[in-house]
Amino acid sequence: MSDIQLRPATAADQAVIRQMVRDEDLDPTALHWSHFLIAEAEGEIAGIGQVRPYPKCRELGSLVVKEAYRQQGVGALIVSALLERETGDVYLECESRNERYYTRFGFEPIPWWRAPLPLKLKAGLGQIFGRLYGFRVVTMRRRKG
Repeated sequence: MSDIQLRPATAADQAVIRQMVRDEDLDPTALHWSHFLIAEAEGEIAGIGQVRPYPKCRELGSLVVKEAYRQQGVGALIVSALLERETGDVYLECESRNERYYTRFGFEPIPWWRAPLPLKLKAGLGQIFGRLYGFRVVTMRRRKG
C-alpha cells in the first residue's frame, strides 16, 4: 500500500466528496464535509468515509476508495479510524455483497425495522429500491462496549 495518511476533511473537499459519492451511486444525502475522513496518498485523495449524525443514532456511510487504491486496505483504514471515534452503536446499510466486509469491524445484520428512526425510514426505502433494481440491502449494527 502506498503511504496513506488520514485527515479530517475541510470545506475545500466538499465538491470532491460529492463527486466521489455520486460516481459510486451511493446515498447523496447528508454529505457535509465536517463528518468525513479523507485518506490521501502523495497529496491525492485515495478514499473518503463518514459517520452521519442522526438524532439518537449514527450511520457509517459514503465509503469510497478510488479504483487505483482498492484492495490495499484503504477502506479498512478509514472505517477503523471512523469507528474508533464512536462511543455508541453505529449502523450502516449496504448491498448484501458487502455484508461480509463489514462483519470484520463488528457489524451484525439486523432486521431493517429494528433500526432507530430515521434510519428505519431510510432502510425501508432501501428495501423497496433494492427489490426494484434487483439487489438486496442489508441493515447492520455495531454495538459499542
